[in-house]
Amino acid sequence: MDHLSIIARQTNAFQALETAVPKLLDEAFSQNQLNQIKDNKIFSPQEDEEIAYWFARFLTVHKSLWQIVETCIDNAGGMDNLSIKYDYQYFVLGYACVCLLIRMDRFLVSEFAVDSLIQRKLNEEFPKHRIERKQFIQIQKAMLKPSNAIRIHQAHRILKKKNTVISNAVISSPVQPVFEKLAELEKFINLNWRQYLIAWLRTRRLSLRRRGASAKQKSIFTVLEYSGRIAAELTLPRPKKVTQAIRDELLGFIQPGDFFITRHNHAVTNLFLPGYWPHAALYVGENNSHEQVQWTEKYSTFEALKDGVHFRALEQTLNVDAFVVIRPNFSAEDKQMAIERVIQHAGKGYNFDFDFFRSDRLVCTEIIYRAYDGLNNKSIPLKERMGQQTLSAEDLLDLSLDTNWADPIAIYGVGKSDGVLVTGSQVNTVLENSYRY
Repeated sequence: MDHLSIIARQTNAFQALETAVPKLLDEAFSQNQLNQIKDNKIFSPQEDEEIAYWFARFLTVHKSLWQIVETCIDNAGGMDNLSIKYDYQYFVLGYACVCLLIRMDRFLVSEFAVDSLIQRKLNEEFPKHRIERKQFIQIQKAMLKPSNAIRIHQAHRILKKKNTVISNAVISSPVQPVFEKLAELEKFINLNWRQYLIAWLRTRRLSLRRRGASAKQKSIFTVLEYSGRIAAELTLPRPKKVTQAIRDELLGFIQPGDFFITRHNHAVTNLFLPGYWPHAALYVGENNSHEQVQWTEKYSTFEALKDGVHFRALEQTLNVDAFVVIRPNFSAEDKQMAIERVIQHAGKGYNFDFDFFRSDRLVCTEIIYRAYDGLNNKSIPLKERMGQQTLSAEDLLDLSLDTNWADPIAIYGVGKSDGVLVTGSQVNTVLENSYRY
């Protein structure tokens, strides 16, 4: 392809991106929303999805601008060897892209993600959107990298020194409208070395602090994961009370969107989890028609265990000594929406530190939380424990017993339900007696 065609195509791409950037930045979370998140110290599942979607679009535009810059670099003679008119046209287009990139980066680093809470979220992995970990840190580092600052100042000097030559080279070319906007685009560049140095030092200080906190968090997580995996393996080899006959009886009335709260009577993990009822899992039914995630009749539950977040067989989930079936009070359509929301987390790791802030690893009750919280404007309240926002299995039971959010519809393995599946009006009484008295 000849230079003129390449320049025309890349200029059209730049102009489309230039139009998209202001709209994209306007659609970011407002300051009020960010303040609310900081006050709550957590992103709700809906907010988590929204920021991941917005950040994915941000990174797509960001990458597209860099691709234009790389095309210009590949085809021009380099800033020290600009000789022919096409070199200058590539230079103008590449420099304009850099200005727009800096506008995006400054917004992200200096306006949007000022608080460490927001930065932490943007550094998470979002597999659904193909966002890898530490994307925010990479942008922040690139923005304040001294060698990048030197190149920008060098490009600025070339533009001023050879303004007449460049102006003549771009006349009547596809790049001329871009050249005429450079003064406006350059206002987003910080050409003040003193301000740059202050910002760089501030970022270095925060980076060192973040490394210390990250190292501490990793070490704690490693200990918790190691302990959790060992404890999960130390279940005494006794036959479980829930039989295949009970599971078959359940299949006569459970519905997709119901969830189980379960218990192993002799599991060592009971010592580490709060309350009598420690575990939760979601029943997703036999539907395998979801466009992104497939499951079969054999795998009809969705559950987070030590091996991660996966679809599992009902026989595996209910290979326990006791269980409660909870039915959220939502329509079948809403329950299907809840299932589709949460199964997008399939394949993620187990969250051994029970931190509900991060969504790249999930704990068992988080399956229910991320399925239903915010649906039809009904929230699932979290509770602060040891400085973290958490949700225990018994918090979900309390919510079902004390509000109209959901109803317990069956119980087995405790009190009057020991040996018989109890349904109907007796369920609440048996359930309350199991852990409240």
